[in-house]
Amino acid sequence: QTKEMLSMFLLSMAMAAVVTSSNRCHVAALATSPPSSTSPSKKSVFTEIQPLKAAMLTKSWQGLLLDVDQKVGIVPELGSTSVGVQRFGPELKRRTSCARQFERCYEAAFALAIADKGPSPEEARAKRLTIPLLLIDGEARGPDCKTFACLTSPATIAVVEQQQKQKPQKNESNDCIIEEEEEGGGLWWSVLMLIVNPTERNIDAIVEAERTMLRELCKAAMESNGSADGDGGLVPSLRILDKARETLAGDEGALGLSPLRTSTINHDKNNNVDDQWYRCELS
Repeated sequence: QTKEMLSMFLLSMAMAAVVTSSNRCHVAALATSPPSSTSPSKKSVFTEIQPLKAAMLTKSWQGLLLDVDQKVGIVPELGSTSVGVQRFGPELKRRTSCARQFERCYEAAFALAIADKGPSPEEARAKRLTIPLLLIDGEARGPDCKTFACLTSPATIAVVEQQQKQKPQKNESNDCIIEEEEEGGGLWWSVLMLIVNPTERNIDAIVEAERTMLRELCKAAMESNGSADGDGGLVPSLRILDKARETLAGDEGALGLSPLRTSTINHDKNNNVDDQWYRCELS
């Protein structure tokens, strides 16, 4: 336990050191990209990033969130750089949910980074299995999780489980039934968390950034065509967890979302649903 605590401390120090490394300019551009008065550029750079970098960026965005949370728009009487405080309405509720989403994203990415410090892939996978935040919908999602960034303006980060093999349709336990999935062939890329640089206050720009990230993930899932060690030839579909959905600014139409009618969600013996998923279809 002491050894693992020391590893966590050293990793925290490494995160601080990265800011002053040769990657500083790149990270700063992601962390502080200026708010857009119009829709973000159509050009985007979509890439997988290491969990450590995702955690570092999320931590820096958490600090920015404290500065701009609940602030939207411009107050003409106070000048072009001023902001008004929105204390009511759905946007305030969404931004409040975003604060918790940032915490979850940081904790999950940081836990993945610590797990990956294991001496072997097997030990790293074993540690990923026990990450509490990634025990979702009755399953350990950590082993197949990856972190992605889309370098639009504003930038976005997503934690995604890339399911490698089709899950069994029935659970042997009498306490839990997994319903059969009618759509998507049962192989999914699952968006567990998605965050947007909080300095952006233009709702249209935020929605376009969310749409770009989801569109790139849909494209990547389609192009993966399964994996060599999994169900090769079975094309994954993209879905998003309800806890991630509730923090998005875009509505279902703008983001290509639709509730899954019979999703692979867990029901306990009282027929309570733990989590809900939304299919995402964008091209």
